[in-house]
Amino acid sequence: MILIVAEKPKVALKIASALGKPEKKKRNNAPYYVVGDIVVAPAVGHLYHLKNAVPFRDYPVFQVEWVPTDVAYAKSYVKNLQALAKDADEFVNACDYDVEGSVIGYNALRFACKADISQSKRMKYSTLTAPELAGAFENLEPPGVAMIDAGLARHELDWIWGMNVSKALSSSLKTAVGQFKLLSAGRVQTPTLVFLDKREREIADFIPEPYWEVLIEFQKDGITVQAKYPRRLKTEEEAQKIYQDCLNNRGVVTDLDQKKRTRAPPIPMDLGLLQSECWKNFKYTPQSTQKLAQGLYEMGVISYPRTASQKLPEKLDFKRILKGLSGNSQYTTFASEVMQTRLVSTQGRKDDPAHPAIHPTGEQPTKLTAPMQKVYDLIVKRFFAGFADPSIYQSTKVEITVGEHPFYAQGNVTMKEGWLRYYREYAKISEEPLPELRKGEELEVTPQVLSKMTKPPPRYNPASAVKMMEKLGIGTKATRAQIIDILYERGYIREKQMEVTPLGTKTVEALTKDCPQIVSVRLTRHFEKEMDEIYEGKKDKDVVITEAQKELTEIFEKFKEKEGEIGKIIYEGLKETLDQENVVGTCPQCGAKLRIIRSRKTKKRFVGCSGYPTCTHSYPLPQKGKVAPTEEVCQCGAPIVKISGRKYCLNPECESHAQNQEIVGVCPECGKELKLIYSKKTGKRFVGCSGYPKCTKSYPLPQRGNITFLNEKCECGAPLIILGKKKEKQCIDPTHAT
Repeated sequence: MILIVAEKPKVALKIASALGKPEKKKRNNAPYYVVGDIVVAPAVGHLYHLKNAVPFRDYPVFQVEWVPTDVAYAKSYVKNLQALAKDADEFVNACDYDVEGSVIGYNALRFACKADISQSKRMKYSTLTAPELAGAFENLEPPGVAMIDAGLARHELDWIWGMNVSKALSSSLKTAVGQFKLLSAGRVQTPTLVFLDKREREIADFIPEPYWEVLIEFQKDGITVQAKYPRRLKTEEEAQKIYQDCLNNRGVVTDLDQKKRTRAPPIPMDLGLLQSECWKNFKYTPQSTQKLAQGLYEMGVISYPRTASQKLPEKLDFKRILKGLSGNSQYTTFASEVMQTRLVSTQGRKDDPAHPAIHPTGEQPTKLTAPMQKVYDLIVKRFFAGFADPSIYQSTKVEITVGEHPFYAQGNVTMKEGWLRYYREYAKISEEPLPELRKGEELEVTPQVLSKMTKPPPRYNPASAVKMMEKLGIGTKATRAQIIDILYERGYIREKQMEVTPLGTKTVEALTKDCPQIVSVRLTRHFEKEMDEIYEGKKDKDVVITEAQKELTEIFEKFKEKEGEIGKIIYEGLKETLDQENVVGTCPQCGAKLRIIRSRKTKKRFVGCSGYPTCTHSYPLPQKGKVAPTEEVCQCGAPIVKISGRKYCLNPECESHAQNQEIVGVCPECGKELKLIYSKKTGKRFVGCSGYPKCTKSYPLPQRGNITFLNEKCECGAPLIILGKKKEKQCIDPTHAT
C-alpha cells in the first residue's frame, strides 16, 4: 500500500481524484481516500510545532523540540495517519512543493507514520489539475532533503530568535518598572519595524517649505489644457512677476514634439507582484491577497501562488489553458483572440526553481466569493495580456511661450490597444489628449499662480512595506505579509498608511541605542542568505543554527548589561500607546481625560473620567467591538467614538441614537414601526419593534456587509432585504423561505 500525505483535505481529494475513482473513508472525523492500493490522507497544515525542551526561566534558551499541535481537531488527523501507516509499504510527501510544505509532510511522515524518510518520495506539482497531479505521481522525486533542512532551519532559527528576544524585552520591562507585559520581537519582525520607524522619523523631522507654481490655461476643440512653467519658484514675488508678464498676453506654440511610443506587456506575476496589484486595485492587504490566492489554488483554478517566479515556461501547454478559459463565457472572446497569436509570453527577471509564475489553469471555477472573483479575474486578464502586442501611444509635448516665459504640456493618446485590451481596467493608464496644435499658432491663455508646500515622504502601506522587505532581502515570499499582520497585532503599528505607535518607536530607540544587533537588517539578511544556501545544498543546517546560537549568546550578554535602561525606554512608549488607545475624549463636566476602563469586579468595560474620585462622570460601552477615538464631540457634549467602524455617541440618552434608528417596515404582530437598531450592550445590529417592551418582535441581522431595506414585505409580513451586492430579495425572517 502507498500512503500519500497531502497538506489539506481539499488537496487530498484532488490528488485522489486525479489517480482514479476514490472511495472516501473517515476515521475520527478525519477523511482519507482509497484508490486501489493507494491511500491519500491529509494533514491540516502543521500537525507538529516547536516548543522549548526545557523550562524557559531565563534567556537565552536554545533547546527546542517538535511536539504535536494542541489544536483539538488536528489530533484526529494524527491518529488517522498513525493507523494508516501500519499497513503502508511506501510513503509519499505530497504537501505543497516549498520549504513549508516540505516540513509539514516531513514531520507527518517521521512522527505520525514513523517512516524512513530516506526511502520516502516527493510529489512535485504547481497546479491541482488532474493531468499535472497524475504526472507528478508517475514521476516521483527523492524526498528533497535540502528543502526539508532549509525549512527546519528556518523554523528553529525563527523560534530561538523570536522567543528569546521577546523574553528579553518582557524581562527588561519587569526589571525597569516591575510590570510584566508580553512583548513581541522576531528575526524579521524587528528589522521591519526599524525601516517603518525610520520613515516615521523622516516624516517627523520634515520641515515643509513653501513654493509657487505658475500655470497657463487655454481651451481648443472643447479640450481644456493646463501648461506648467518648468520650475518651482521659491518666492511669491518671482511667481507674481511671471504672472503679471503673462496677464493679458497671448501664448505662441513655439515647439511641438510628437512621437510614437510603446508600452511593453506586463510580466507574469510572482506573489509580491500579485499582492501589489491587488492592493493598487482593490486595497486588499498582502495577507488577504495571499489567503484568497491560496483558496483559488486549492480549487484548482490557478497555479501555486507562493512563488518567486516571473516566468511562464512553454511546457505549460498554453493552448490547453486557453481552451479551458474559453469555456467561461466571460473570457471566450479574449481566449479565442490570444489563441491566434504565437503564444509566446512575456518573461520577468526573477525565477523560482520550484514553481512558475502565477497563472490560471483553465479549470472552471465555481461558487467564487466576490473577493476571490476579483483576484481570479485579475490573474486571468494578466495572463492574456502577457501574450499580446505592445500598446502603442502617441506622446505629444508642446511648448507655449508667453512673452519670454515657456510653459509645457504633455498628452498621451493610445493608438493601438495591444495588451491594454485585456488589462486596461487594472493597468490604471489614463488618456490625456491634447487638441490639434501647430507651430506658430497663437492662443488665448489665462495665467494662474498656485501656492504650495513641499510634502514629507509618504508612510508605507502594507503592500509597499512587503515590497521594501523584499528589496532588503528579509523574510520570504510566504512570510512577509504575515510579519506585517503581526506588527499590527502587537501594537507596534496602526492604520492602513502605516503609522508606528509610541511603543514601536521606543522599542526601536531602545534596541538601536543599546543592542543594535537585534534590529540589524544586515544580520537578518545574512541568515536569509545562509538558509538559501541550505536549500541549494551548499550549507549544513546544524552549522547555521550553531552560528545563530553563538551570535544570539553574544547579543544577550550585552542586552543584560543594559536591561534596565532598555526597559525604561520601552515603558515610556507602552504607556503613551495605551494612553492613545484608551483615551476617547474630554470629560464634559470637569475637562479631564475620559478613558476606557475595565472593571476589576465585573470585568466589563466602560468609559470613566480620569479625575475619579473627584469626578464620577462615566458612560457605558458595548462589551464587544473595537473602540476607537474620533476627536469629534456630539452636540450633547459627549465624545463620539467608532465602535467596530460605526460612529457612536457615548451618551446613551443622546437624541442621535433615536435618529440613527432607521424605519424599515411594519411589525406584523402589532402594526407599529420596525426599526434598525444597534444594541447598546453588544453593539450588534438587529431589527426590532418600536412597541418594545409591550411588543418584543425582532429579527437578527448579519453583522457584516451592506443591507438594503426595500420597503417591501414578504407574505409572512416581515420586511424584504438585499444583502451585499446580491440581486436576490430575501425575507428578513431567517426561519422563512427566501
